[in-house]
Amino acid sequence: METHPIKVLIADDDAPTRILLRAAVSQWGYEVVDAADGEEAWETFQKSDVPELLIVDWLMPRLDGIDLCRRIKNELKHPPYIILLTQLSGSTNIVKGLEAGANEFLSKPFNMAELQSRLSVGARIIRYQSRLADKNAQLKQACKQINEISSEMNTVNGKAEKIMNDIVKSGNADLQSLLADFNHVADAIKQLTSVCNPDGDD
Repeated sequence: METHPIKVLIADDDAPTRILLRAAVSQWGYEVVDAADGEEAWETFQKSDVPELLIVDWLMPRLDGIDLCRRIKNELKHPPYIILLTQLSGSTNIVKGLEAGANEFLSKPFNMAELQSRLSVGARIIRYQSRLADKNAQLKQACKQINEISSEMNTVNGKAEKIMNDIVKSGNADLQSLLADFNHVADAIKQLTSVCNPDGDD
């Protein structure tokens, strides 16, 4: 369950547009911050608790939306979901925006219902990526524990080899059954280790 609202950065040099967007996006349940140009927006991404969604205008002073998208794409390890706003039209500009790193392209003047829908799509993707990252972290921790158990089992195997040989020689059925169980567990751990280390890395 989502415990906090998704943070949205609105970057637009037109103050009335920023105010309008901030009011609407806040009403839709997002946490909102804003920036008057691309450089100010970029500075926001250098802080902690960075925005997960970015609504950015194409034409801005100092650093325009396209160059901001490129910088984010090239320099941020975890880029936000980007919705690029522009008065420019045509497939060439759309391709240029998407290649720069934008996820969505919305023409001005835009429809608020359409923007809300695009934000909703971005929010769902962000939540999915967050859950996937959590699952991957849990899997890595489980693999680490399996590798530790495997290492301990290798040590035990070395020490138990002589005992196992004695068990086989003794002909004791109960001890041989215990040996079979032990070998089954060891094989299972080896299989789990191979899954965690597909390239054979420890």
